[in-house]
Amino acid sequence: MRLLAPSVAVLCLSAALTVPAAAQEAPRFAFFSINQLVRSSKKAGAIFSELEITGKNLQEKLQAKGQELQTLQQQLNSPSLDPDKKEALAKKFRDLEFEAKKMQEDSQQEYQRVEKKVGEAITKLAGPIVEQLAKEQKLQMVFSDQSVNILSWADQEWMKSFTAEVAKRLDASEGTPAPAAKPAAPKPAASKPAAPKK
Repeated sequence: MRLLAPSVAVLCLSAALTVPAAAQEAPRFAFFSINQLVRSSKKAGAIFSELEITGKNLQEKLQAKGQELQTLQQQLNSPSLDPDKKEALAKKFRDLEFEAKKMQEDSQQEYQRVEKKVGEAITKLAGPIVEQLAKEQKLQMVFSDQSVNILSWADQEWMKSFTAEVAKRLDASEGTPAPAAKPAAPKPAASKPAAPKK
């Protein structure tokens, strides 16, 4: 599961800044994990499923294209290949190689686009709950799972408790996100022959 926390990290810190620090009081903070939220909240999980479906579909297409390349490579390496057909097959392989590279780039862009969309949708739903809960608990700061990479040790139950409450409130809130629709198949890009490999 990929991390979607950067936008939530900003949200958590901005939520914390709205809570005034009491004079002479020990710092109060909590930990919020969008990855835990996605696993424990039905609503967040339903939104996240669009990214999982997109990733799976893109991976299957890339694997199919890779298999085509592998098959052509085996044909080119075959000692029984007719020399007259070898040049045409080599050109076909170069064209297919170019298509595969372009598909890889397009797939990465598409995945990032959906990842951003999903992250923003989850943040929009969870943001007000994180802020409200931070105010209720009189917190000065809420750390995200991206902001504690240098952490050596922490009480795991304590770390999960804030996000667990956010997930509970999110699922109890009005409105249910629509299930992820199957992404439309991208239009095939026009292929251009690649320069021969040296």
